[in-house]
Amino acid sequence: MQNRKEYLKQLLHQKEWKQEDRDWLLQYLNENDLTDLQEVAAEAYNTELLSEDPVLEREHSERILEKIHQRISARREPEPVVKMISFSRWKVAAAAIIILTVGAGILGLLRKPVKQLSVTSGTQRKTVTLPDGSVAYLEPGTTLKYTGNYGRKERNVTLTGEALFNVQKDDKHPFIVASSLISTKVLGTSFNMEARNVTEARVVVLTGMVQVEAKGEENQEDKEVILTANKGAVYNSNTHLLEMSDAADDARFYSQKQQGRFIYDGEEVIKVVNDLQRYYNIEIKVDGRIQHCAFYGDVNIVDDLEKALDLIAVSLNAKINKDRNGNGYIIAGGNCH
Repeated sequence: MQNRKEYLKQLLHQKEWKQEDRDWLLQYLNENDLTDLQEVAAEAYNTELLSEDPVLEREHSERILEKIHQRISARREPEPVVKMISFSRWKVAAAAIIILTVGAGILGLLRKPVKQLSVTSGTQRKTVTLPDGSVAYLEPGTTLKYTGNYGRKERNVTLTGEALFNVQKDDKHPFIVASSLISTKVLGTSFNMEARNVTEARVVVLTGMVQVEAKGEENQEDKEVILTANKGAVYNSNTHLLEMSDAADDARFYSQKQQGRFIYDGEEVIKVVNDLQRYYNIEIKVDGRIQHCAFYGDVNIVDDLEKALDLIAVSLNAKINKDRNGNGYIIAGGNCH
């Protein structure tokens, strides 16, 4: 045969072999020089499996070897030449056939199943560092899912709840956060995404630029927006509207929350209280006389809420009381000086 290597490639790609194909391969395997087959296997390995995790466990290789033996010997009586084939040659043939018959599904037997990883924050906030160095800051009651091969070919995660993402830049592998309503695609940026229910989803960009796309919409032209820093988008599944808006104050809140400290330089007390309600998820009421007073100070997020409220009360000569239900707080009395 003039080009034995090409014939081997063609033969080993076929799902069904004719009798003459079996005879030829048995004769070839009984020869001393199997260089062509080894080269074919090596070429296929380098081109097809370079980025994968090949796993050839003993039990798998034995099972596949048995199938190959049955495939060659199908519908014919064993011949003496078969017994002369060395086990090492069978391993070479098995490797070549396995590598070159991906389309037939044999390679699936050699792969470890891709793990599905899931992180849930529970009742506390949680920080998750992804394999590429990107960081997700999960709010309570949030679940983040991604695969065990994250970052090799793609950087896809699924979000249920709310999280702030600080994404490592990688032009070749966009970072995509999917939820039931929208997906957000970025190259390298920081943004907050909230997708707690099936009605509304929200994205706010702190730095960089992202693309937000509503999922499952027929007319995608009106359901895709590009957001830059301090911009936000909200999608509502009832109205089917994806609306963009200024979100500078939201971006400030998320940025300072990530840094671990809220800094106020003359901000109105009502704005400070709104931040505290949002972060601690507890209702806080403020006496109308002091809502617009200026507050100067820092609130460390590791402190409990009462310590933060005491800072406000002292600056205004006000008092902190529990509400009637004992679940919230009231800032009463005081003045703006």
